[in-house]
Amino acid sequence: MSTQAHTGRRTRRIPYKSDHGGVHASGPQSSINVTPLVDVCLVLLIIFMVVTPMLGRGKDVQLPTLVEADQHKEGDQVFISVDDEGVWVNQDPYTQRKDFIEALQSEISMAEGKAAASGYTGPILFLKGDKSTNYGRVRVVMEWIQEANVQNIALVVDVGEG
Repeated sequence: MSTQAHTGRRTRRIPYKSDHGGVHASGPQSSINVTPLVDVCLVLLIIFMVVTPMLGRGKDVQLPTLVEADQHKEGDQVFISVDDEGVWVNQDPYTQRKDFIEALQSEISMAEGKAAASGYTGPILFLKGDKSTNYGRVRVVMEWIQEANVQNIALVVDVGEG
């Protein structure tokens, strides 16, 4: 209890306001308290680590799997090759869309006849695009193929080791 308890008045001792040589009041601190900043950053880091895998990366679809192509007789299929130099139907180069479509329709009709005679029902047209060729060029050729009313197309890929 206080020494002045006999007067009926209650006093409370506050050490930082004492004028008797106790703890003196200090001025405002000029340094930043970093602890709350670190706490907030860690909470944000955890939130982003949890949420990031859930962000959409497009609709989930079943991608086609690479399978070994069956061996067929020569002439049962048509190969279209695309690179920076041009477009080839089998071994013949073409630069004009109209010439390409005419040659493609001719080759497809011959290949379909040969494939039907041998009982082959798989893709007749195989499209090969050079790795260093701009994809836009391959896309244009695919549009030309679509104009020729070819529906069953196989894209040729290289199976890398490892």
